[in-house]
Amino acid sequence: MLSDHYESLRKAFKPVRVDVIFVGESRPSGETFFYQGDSNLFRETKKAFDEYFDQNIFSLDAFKGWNCWLYDICKNPVNGLNDEAREDEIRRNMPCLEKCVESENPKYIVVCKKGAVRAAVSVSSIMSKYRENETIFFLPFPSNGRQKEYREGLV
Repeated sequence: MLSDHYESLRKAFKPVRVDVIFVGESRPSGETFFYQGDSNLFRETKKAFDEYFDQNIFSLDAFKGWNCWLYDICKNPVNGLNDEAREDEIRRNMPCLEKCVESENPKYIVVCKKGAVRAAVSVSSIMSKYRENETIFFLPFPSNGRQKEYREGLV
């Protein structure tokens, strides 16, 4: 039931046309979520957009209006799993991401997690159409001291 709540929020903020798809690993295991406006990813994405526009402009409605959308590879949280189980879940769910990218055909992809996500995306069919640092960008997840690196990469 809880997963349905999160996916309903995600769908409510999906633009008609997705020009920039942000790819996350999964929603956090706590009750925070990007589309509730209370997660690390939301806060740091807001800071980056506000810095870029030099004003307090970011909101979920604005994100949608700019034809941006966040898609999580795994529907259920994986941050509590050990590395092997996490990587298995990411690999198992990659076909869904590939189908989503094929269907949405975004101009740009921003992968919000290096490590296992970057490794899985790098060997996926997505890379046949997108070029690293031109149309697909791999950024660290904004936590554990990597917030500034994420913001700078996004700006």
